[in-house]
Amino acid sequence: MPRGQTRSGSKRWFTGLLTSADPHIPVPRAFFTDILPGVSTIEELHVTLAALRLLHDAGGYAAPVSERSIIRDSDLRTALRTEGSPRDPDNRIAQGLELAVARGSLLRLITSSGRKQVVWYYVNTADNRGAVSMMAQGQLAPPESVWIDETPPRVELDRPNAFRLYEQNIGPLTPLVADQIGRALEEYPADWIEDAMEEAVSYNRRSWRYMARILETWSVQGRGERDN
Repeated sequence: MPRGQTRSGSKRWFTGLLTSADPHIPVPRAFFTDILPGVSTIEELHVTLAALRLLHDAGGYAAPVSERSIIRDSDLRTALRTEGSPRDPDNRIAQGLELAVARGSLLRLITSSGRKQVVWYYVNTADNRGAVSMMAQGQLAPPESVWIDETPPRVELDRPNAFRLYEQNIGPLTPLVADQIGRALEEYPADWIEDAMEEAVSYNRRSWRYMARILETWSVQGRGERDN
């Protein structure tokens, strides 16, 4: 195979950085020391890096970027497309976003106006956490970049679905439980966690420990009719 081509002949090897000409995107040192060591899935890694790039292009890390922009990013879609599969990588991008929010790398908020809703992401910084919290409490007007129409939208801070369901059905989401659910999201599909929660509730065994045993059993023995 000639150097510079893949087996399909559609891609070429990268020939090197043009550091004097290419624009630079600053990445906080904490990404390498606090975030990267814990990332174990390629989906979360690609989504987090793409989000940092898009957020920088949107005006810096104090600016938000829409979920639609992340999902439609051509470079990200190319990176997470499965070779030989015609399916778009929407599910892999959604999984990466869920993990990044669960880890705390990104903040997710929903803006609403009437029946219209738009999902946005911020880099998780102290300033952004404070601003989003104040927006959600109505103490700070959201930036015009997240407005849906000509009036300021309602703002709600959003967390991974597994976190919300745990609080609604099992109990308080302590930092320890949040960490355990975050680790489970890396290991199991999100629908497994939701189904395990449903089973725990049906047997009135409302604890993360019981849910973890269900997940471990399914990973070893399969899920019976649920696998069909």
